[in-house]
Formats: sequence, C-alpha cells, structure tokens
Amino acid sequence: MKTKLLGLTLISALLISACGSSSSTASSTATTAAGSSATTSAAGQPSTATQLNFNADGTPNLKGLSFAIGNAAGSAHIGDTNVYDMVQYLIKWGATATQTNASKNAPELAVASGSLDSASGPLPTEVDAGLVVFGPNQARLDDVLLAKTSIATLSDLKGQKVAICCDASPDGVLLTAVLQKANLTQSQITIQKTGASSASLHALIAGQVDAAFVHSNAVPTAGNGFHVLGVGATILPQYADSFMAAESSWLNSHPAMAEAIDLAWLASAKLFNTDEASWIKAAAAYTKNADTTAQYKAAWTELQGIQGWPTAQSTVSSSVVSFNLNIAKQQSALKGPGLNPVSQLMDLTPWNSAWAQFSAHESAY
Repeated sequence: MKTKLLGLTLISALLISACGSSSSTASSTATTAAGSSATTSAAGQPSTATQLNFNADGTPNLKGLSFAIGNAAGSAHIGDTNVYDMVQYLIKWGATATQTNASKNAPELAVASGSLDSASGPLPTEVDAGLVVFGPNQARLDDVLLAKTSIATLSDLKGQKVAICCDASPDGVLLTAVLQKANLTQSQITIQKTGASSASLHALIAGQVDAAFVHSNAVPTAGNGFHVLGVGATILPQYADSFMAAESSWLNSHPAMAEAIDLAWLASAKLFNTDEASWIKAAAAYTKNADTTAQYKAAWTELQGIQGWPTAQSTVSSSVVSFNLNIAKQQSALKGPGLNPVSQLMDLTPWNSAWAQFSAHESAY
C-alpha cells in the first residue's frame, strides 16, 4: 500500500503454513446469510473452509480454522491498524490467525506460492502475481490537494502553479479529475513535476507552487497559510489504495474462509468509524507503543478525513475493480496476468455474502 501509517503479532518469515479446515466441534447455532458462499449446514456443526457457520448473534464461528494474512508493508505503521484489527476479529471469532508484513510484492508472491492465504496490497502487484480480488483493503486514496488559503475553490486554480509527483501516479489521475470538476484545462494551469510527494510539499511551503498533491499525513507539517482544497475520497471516491486478493484456486476451495475475512474487514471498518478509543488502543498495540497517545489520536483524525474504510456494499464492486484496473493499464503498471480479462481478476461472491450477513446482524459486529 502506498501509505503505511499499521499488527498484534508480526511474523518475520514469509513461509507460513497455508490455512485449512478443522473437525473440532462447535456448539453455536448455525445460520447462513442470503446468498452466502458457504454451503448451508445443520446447527451445531463446525465451520470449514467451504461451510461457514454462525453464532446466535450472527458472528461467524471460526473455531478450528487457520488464516495466514499478508500485508504489503515493510513494518507496522499506524495507517495499517485496520489490517491488524481485521486479523484480531478472526482471532476473536475463534480462529488461529497471523499477519505477515513484507515490502514490495513479497506478500503477493507468498500467496501465489501457497505460503499465505491472502494479501492486502496494491492492485497491480496483486493481479500481476496471478491473484484475484475478493474484497477491499484501504478503499480510498490518502492523497489530498493542499493549497494556499487564498485559493478558495477548485476553479481558483486557474493561472496557478500546481505540483504533482509525476503523470504515472495517483497525483496525475487526481489532477485530471480536479480539472474536470473545475472546468479547467491543463493549459490554464502550470504543472510542476517534482518526482515525490515530499518534494511537492517542500515546493509548496517554499512558495514555488500555489497548490500541491501530498499525502494526508503531511498536512499538519505544512504550517499556517495552507488548507486542504480537496481529498482523494471526494475527488475520485472509486480510486482505491489497495485490495485483498488470493489465488483463484484457494477462493474456490475456501469460499467460507474468504467470506470470513471480508466479514472481519467490515467489523474492522466499523470499529474504525465508530470507536476512536478502541482503534487508538489497537494502533498502540500494533505499533508496540512507538508513538504517543496524542499522535495516535491525530492519526485517527487524519485517517477519518480520507474516508478509507466505508462500511457499505459499494465499497468494492465490479465497476470499482474495473476502474482501478483501467488506471493501472493507462499507467502501464500491468505487465503479466493483470492484463487478463477483468472477469478473471475478481471474485466478489465472498464480499457480497459477507455484506448480506453483516448488514443483517450489524449490531453484533
């Protein structure tokens, strides 16, 4: 993921045993959501990779199941606390679950090799590793358009200098959307390509440009005289930072477990959006208290602003995945299996089944 601000226990090695089902018994009443990817079972039967059973309150009974989750991050950062919380919900529901953080495409390659079950990371990296999207991760970008306070609206960008990292980046895509919203053309502004978000911020502070696309966590460091003119969540809400993906063969043989992961994502997203204190506590645990309480509070407020984890079925859909794949193609970011037909690059049955269960029993999550 582009931004890493977030894991209970981190696994240092990538070679983790792939998950499997268990034959241990469970006493919970089994129910299934409408359209569930899991096969309906008799009450009292344990969950398996293909059959997801639920407790009386609607939460899944995951006793006996093991999940190995990868996260595209070199280390634990505050912004990935939601991945950590997702794993903790799997544990809370009775599963054995681990999180592995690794940089570049290592998590995706581990999933492709069978060492991990699923990975949260950038879409191009996932699909080019041969993986299939089955849920969201950070559903929105954390980029913002920071501008001098004298620029009050997007239309006021006319005749101004705007800094972006480069064309083949989220900045370039967001700039095009901003110009469309402002009814402006590129010829009506001056674009300065800086090569990095941090360089764009420095150019803005130094007065070399009038507005700049930067990461949201950089806003507090800009000082007075600047304000957020637009955020990625509202400029292009369908432009995602990252998704969850797995091997198609694993999804076919473990549909109930994929649904459980999506349910854990929804529970994590709900916690983030409604319970600041619990999220801050989790962030401190994940990052081993590397920051102060004030910094965790500030991070929560900042991440709230990007609207990155909405609890809505529309968070991920075929149109959302297609939109992000098209951007990746335009930027020549896809080189391998990611160029396959879109229908082969997503399986949203687990997500839609999870949403049906979550929305029917939301108070339990």
